[in-house]
Amino acid sequence: MVKWLTISYFDMHSVNSSYDFCDVLDNALLHLYLSVAETERFTPKAKRNDILIRYLKPMIKDKHYQQAKKEIRSLISLGRIASYDLESKIVGLYELSQRYDQQATKAKQLFDLLTFIEAELTLPTRFLNVRGNERKLPNTIYMLQEHIENGFTVSGEQVAPVSLFLESDKVIDVVDLVNAKGLFLAEIQQHNVDEKQGHLMLHPKK
Repeated sequence: MVKWLTISYFDMHSVNSSYDFCDVLDNALLHLYLSVAETERFTPKAKRNDILIRYLKPMIKDKHYQQAKKEIRSLISLGRIASYDLESKIVGLYELSQRYDQQATKAKQLFDLLTFIEAELTLPTRFLNVRGNERKLPNTIYMLQEHIENGFTVSGEQVAPVSLFLESDKVIDVVDLVNAKGLFLAEIQQHNVDEKQGHLMLHPKK
């Protein structure tokens, strides 16, 4: 595990060492795994969450991470939920942050928007299996990976709509939140109120 992290740590900085939130993600994981490595005993999820929270809290007042303060607060809030796996969330964000340009582009804005939706509405985001044979979880936003790969240019600009699928009674809440943020235009493609199923399209805002 530590070996994997060491490789990813330097890869992250070669991708974009100037973006503060990337530093937060890889440094938090580095701190967690080094802390866990100091003991031979199994470290449960609650303890791992606590290690991450204690590491992240001082960053809120650190001027170096001022640009990422809101994201850090969101991670801390999620980590305080007893059943939440903060480590997995950070790993997921870490992987996404390596995949896209981290400048002020539509790809970056989508990344920020999904993090904001999860913090506000407790709706995590996952990629949908293209074979469609996985069991979909309620109150979870699903995205098609090919929409991300083909919907954005190398520079991160959006050139095609992105679909969001969810089974929840918060479909309208998601639409309202997206449109209130003003980064994308959310359109309801399909909405089955009785089944609590929704298909939303995120269009680039011109």
